[in-house]
Amino acid sequence: MKNISKEFKVGLLVVVAITLLYLGFNFLKGRDFFSSDNTFYTFYNDIDGLTISNQVIINGYAVGRVDKIELLPEQGNKLMVTLKVKKAIGVTEGSVPMLADGGLLGGKQINLILGKGKVLESGDTLKGDVELGLTDMIAEKAGPLARNIDSTALVLKNMLVQYEAMSGSIAEILDNTKMTTASINGILDDNRQQLKNITANLAALTSSLKDTEAQFKPIIAKLNTFAESLNELEFAEISKKSNELLAELNKTTKSINNSEGTLGKLIHSDSLYQQLNYTVSDLDRLLIDLREHPQRYVHLSVFGRKEGKENKEDKKDNDKKGK
Repeated sequence: MKNISKEFKVGLLVVVAITLLYLGFNFLKGRDFFSSDNTFYTFYNDIDGLTISNQVIINGYAVGRVDKIELLPEQGNKLMVTLKVKKAIGVTEGSVPMLADGGLLGGKQINLILGKGKVLESGDTLKGDVELGLTDMIAEKAGPLARNIDSTALVLKNMLVQYEAMSGSIAEILDNTKMTTASINGILDDNRQQLKNITANLAALTSSLKDTEAQFKPIIAKLNTFAESLNELEFAEISKKSNELLAELNKTTKSINNSEGTLGKLIHSDSLYQQLNYTVSDLDRLLIDLREHPQRYVHLSVFGRKEGKENKEDKKDNDKKGK
């Protein structure tokens, strides 16, 4: 050890210092040389300021870092991002590395959204996506708001133009209103005494109507009492007559049911019906004979009638009736 030169010691110290500096610098950038990570690849059209050593986050917890970013001119200048994720994290099929804002102060990070399926091996490729940042969301919401503000401003401008066009008419209307008000005030001043007299007359008329109403109230009360008495009398008389009519009707009905009187006998006996039937039958035969032999009942002759011929015809008819 004594034979070691000072130059060798200085050189060894410099190598150790450089090694420690390199390891410390990479450690501060998020690289851990004492743990093994799985490597995954993803592609973006625009990484929006993503840099190496930015964190890979799952539910707010850092599980890895961005290890490398490469530009691929042969694929339309796409960017291939290499991610280092701890082996303890089982990255499955359908997992999405979402490029997102790291906070309000700027910066980017990868939010790893785990999917369902089998666990991927180191070196597999994940399909990346981009999450809208706060600025993008504000810009997206501010677009329709700005259009609405422009529309509102245009409407207000049109209203102001219309108001300027109408201002002359409004001023004229106000002047006419003032003149009308002044005229009404003048009329009221000229007729103030007459209006007072009219008001006094109305007050006197109202007082007279009140007195008249007080006088009419007893008369109306008496009329109501008289009407009530009249109604009671009429009701009592009608009730009495109704009872008498019902008694007579009951008596008549009882007589008919007991076969008393002509109507009762007519209802309970069929002899009258038989006699009426015979009478109608005889009348029918009489009418038929009158239609067929009217000369038997009506004698009309201008020059007279031969007795022998008449007697012969009567005899023939009598013979027929006898047969």
